[in-house]
Amino acid sequence: MPHTKASLFIRAPWERVALLYRDYHHWPTLFPATIRGVQLVRAEGDRTELEIDHREGKVPNVMMEVSPQRVDLWETKRRYDGSFVNRFEEVAAGTRFTVEADIRLKGPFKLLAPFLTRYITRQVVRYVLEPMRLAAESQRGTRPEAL
Repeated sequence: MPHTKASLFIRAPWERVALLYRDYHHWPTLFPATIRGVQLVRAEGDRTELEIDHREGKVPNVMMEVSPQRVDLWETKRRYDGSFVNRFEEVAAGTRFTVEADIRLKGPFKLLAPFLTRYITRQVVRYVLEPMRLAAESQRGTRPEAL
């Protein structure tokens, strides 16, 4: 099972970055390269079940708000199941946003596991960390009344 961890510095308070990530209604604006729409399936306590209209089709996601500075996300796709731990750490002049990913490949893709760690890391940076940095630093994709 590939495991990776990637971090990025964002020039915005951690509270803003964490709120932006938790606001799944705006994920299509935040992550336009991968997400077309989001539908709430069920919310109960700190657990939110979502159906993501992803570039590969409908994808179930479960978001768990573990703490103000940590959000876990689980998703299942055709080729893998993924578990992502998102941490928002206060640092001087901003936030260190870290995503730790565990990917369980399915079917014949399991054979590729030893070779995919760097690829997965690049995907996390490209499709999660960078879009979050751009949005948080420019206030794009946010609801002004929430921030």
